[in-house]
Amino acid sequence: MYCDILKQSTIPSLQRLSCRAVFQHDNNPKHSFKTITALLKKLRVKVTDCPGMSPELNPIEHLWGILKWKVKEEWKRTPGATCDALVNSMPKRVKAALENNGGHTKY
Repeated sequence: MYCDILKQSTIPSLQRLSCRAVFQHDNNPKHSFKTITALLKKLRVKVTDCPGMSPELNPIEHLWGILKWKVKEEWKRTPGATCDALVNSMPKRVKAALENNGGHTKY
């Protein structure tokens, strides 16, 4: 599955960026399978070495940190009445979901 994701999405995105693009993945065992390594080499994808316990070197980890901070800030600004309304609407939501056999509803 990871191989398919690389071939269908990730690698074409890298190729559109430029020849200077460098691919980075963490040290999840599936990322170092021989088939993955061979695919990246065959397609001439530049891969950076990433130390196993160095999340600060991965830009996505910084993005997750920013997003978490933004969610917390937005949570603080959300009125309690908004949460109350959502909780109070649950019986109607459940009824609509049941009537639609679990499909999409107006909610």
